[in-house]
Amino acid sequence: MLRAFRSKAWLGLAFLVAGLFTPSASAQERGEEVVGTITAVDNLTLTVKREGASDVQVRVTPSTEVYFSDSGDRKLFPNPNVNDLRPGMGVRFVYGTGTLDRIVVHYVPSGGPPAKPTPEPRPTTEQIKARIQSINRGGRELRADVAGRTRTFRVESRETRGFAEGDLVVLTVENRGGDQVVTRIDPSELSGIVRSVDTRRRSITIEVNGRDETYTVRDRNLLDDVREGDRIRFEVEERSIGSRVITAINRRR
Repeated sequence: MLRAFRSKAWLGLAFLVAGLFTPSASAQERGEEVVGTITAVDNLTLTVKREGASDVQVRVTPSTEVYFSDSGDRKLFPNPNVNDLRPGMGVRFVYGTGTLDRIVVHYVPSGGPPAKPTPEPRPTTEQIKARIQSINRGGRELRADVAGRTRTFRVESRETRGFAEGDLVVLTVENRGGDQVVTRIDPSELSGIVRSVDTRRRSITIEVNGRDETYTVRDRNLLDDVREGDRIRFEVEERSIGSRVITAINRRR
């Protein structure tokens, strides 16, 4: 009888001790409200520091509601979303499943919203008619006469192949932060045989180097007296991508 009593007593004590050391439900399981400061933002994962408690990590999604409790902050963030969350902000939220449905920002550090990056200016492009004076540095540098002035250009790739001193050309030039870079060189004057003329559409088709090419003509009057079968020399400029315009025609009967 005494042995049975002792057995039951030990069993009860064991249950009591087990109960004392069974971990309680976590803040996540209880849906506890967390108040703290964001210390890190890694993609869509926030690390939040709490006073007197361990840090927590939670995830947000593009659909997570972000609310700024201060009216002044709401003016700074008129359309708040998860991309506005950054280290230093004081936040509170219910730590339920680890992925937040809503987060309230109650403190924004001085400086307001992060500045939007300034986009780099797009390089400007121009076309320049020039006469080549010299080709240097293995074709990577070109000196040319442009409207009576000597200008020096850096040349991209091997655009100078097939050209020589004295050639009249059209340079496609990009201004890259003050650096003039030639991205394309076209002969200013070409020759070929007229295959067809369309004065209404201001277009002409010319066989050039064994291939028919159709061009727009800047001035319809340039097509006066031009007939199919004529051999002509002409000057052409590229006005936009895929659009080449004839600016002068010299007939060679």
